Amino acid sequence: MILSQDQSLIVSSLGWTDTGGLWVLETRSGGLSTPKISDAKYLSLHQGSGDFFSIIHHYDADQILISVHSFADPPKVLARVSFGPSGNSFEGDASVWPHVPKAYVAYFKRPALSDFHLFLIEPIRPSAEVVGLDWYDDSYDKGYQGVIGVVEVPDEDNLVISVQRDSHPVLYDLDQRRVISKLSLADRSGNPTLRFTRQSRELWADDYDTLLRLSPPDWKVRDTMLLQDASAGCRQFIGAYSFNQDESLCAVARPFSGDVVALNTSKFRITHTCNLGQQPLLVSLLSDGTVYARDWKTGRLLKGTLKKKWIT
Repeated sequence: MILSQDQSLIVSSLGWTDTGGLWVLETRSGGLSTPKISDAKYLSLHQGSGDFFSIIHHYDADQILISVHSFADPPKVLARVSFGPSGNSFEGDASVWPHVPKAYVAYFKRPALSDFHLFLIEPIRPSAEVVGLDWYDDSYDKGYQGVIGVVEVPDEDNLVISVQRDSHPVLYDLDQRRVISKLSLADRSGNPTLRFTRQSRELWADDYDTLLRLSPPDWKVRDTMLLQDASAGCRQFIGAYSFNQDESLCAVARPFSGDVVALNTSKFRITHTCNLGQQPLLVSLLSDGTVYARDWKTGRLLKGTLKKKWIT
C-alpha cells in the first residue's frame, strides 16, 4: 500500500483480487474506487519520491510494461516504457522518470533466455536496458524460487536483490554488473521485502515470520524480532510492513493473528497494537495512528486505530 504525502490517498493492488486494477482509498471521505488500468495479469506498485509511484504490468512474460503515476490522478499514465521481443519504447512525459525507481525485476521471455531479468531505466535521456542475471543459476530451485524484489542502495551504484524462499539477498554492483556479496537475514526462507529508511538509511527486511534491520556498509543484522508464532508445529508468515510518515513507527500486518503491531523504530520494540480481525495482509499507517489494511483473501478494507501496548 502506497500513501500520498498529504496522507489523503492510499493506492494498492492485490494480484488475485485486483488483477490489472488499482485499489484507491480516500482516507478523509472513506471513498473507495477500483479503476481498471491495464489488461495485465497483475500489477506491482513501487513508491517513488514526492507523490509519484511506478507500476510494473506483468503479462505472460512476453511483454513487460512499466508506467509512472501521480496521486493527483492515480489511474492516469504519465509516462511508460514497454519491453517486447523487438526492444523497448518510451511514451509520455519523460520528465517524470527521475521521480521513480530506476531498477525493477520481472520474468521476461527473450530470444536468448526466458528467465527473470533486471530492468534498468536511465531517467535523464530516458533509456532502458534489460540485464540478464547470470548469478541466478541452477544453484536456485527455479521452479520454487523466483527473483521477487530489488532496491537501490542510497547514494551508491549498488542494488540489493531478493529471491523467493531465500534468506540471502544479493548485493549487486551496477557498474561492474556482478555480485559483491550475499547478505544474511534470519534464515527463515521467506520472501524478503526490502526497504531502506529515508533518515537512517537502514535496510529493513521481512523473512517469513521475522522482521529485521541491517546497517550498511557491513550489512550486519542490527536487530531481529520473531513476530508470528507457529501453530501446531507449522510456521506462519507475517504480512507486509509499512512506516508512518516520520518513520518513528513500523506497522506489521499479522494475518494469522488478525491484527497489526507497530514497532518503535529507534528501540525496535513493539509499542502499539491494533486488532482488526480477519486476515490483514497489506498495511498503511497514518501519522494519527489510523491503520488501514487489506484482507489477505478478499482484499476487503480493514480499518482501526493503534493502541498503546503498556507491557513491552
